[in-house]
Amino acid sequence: MLLIAGFATAASAADIASFEGHWENPKHSMVVNVSRCGGGRDYCAIVLKASAKAQANAAKGGTVHFIGTEILRVRPSGDGTFKGTAFDPETNMHVDATVTMVSAGVMDLKGCALFGLVCESQRWTRISRD
Repeated sequence: MLLIAGFATAASAADIASFEGHWENPKHSMVVNVSRCGGGRDYCAIVLKASAKAQANAAKGGTVHFIGTEILRVRPSGDGTFKGTAFDPETNMHVDATVTMVSAGVMDLKGCALFGLVCESQRWTRISRD
């Protein structure tokens, strides 16, 4: 029993280590930095770079200064999964979010609104660990 618990702990530590770093969205229009935040178990994604179009779309939704905006706040929930909230700057809404680590360089981000009735998924790619 203890051996199984040890493997589960090691796997979740590896998932957390592979989550931190710089990630790019599928459209290559945004780069975020994922790191610890809030002094607890939370991880946040902060916008580092965004295309002119992404910044204009965010501004239309009410986010005038998109660079530096926190768009994701999650905490580990086990098995390479993180749960929390994502911010959609185009609609100015916070939605439930689930991040699943596919590999050390790939994560799936799923955001759901309206009690899970409307969901959207994206596959993000790591571009560096810095």
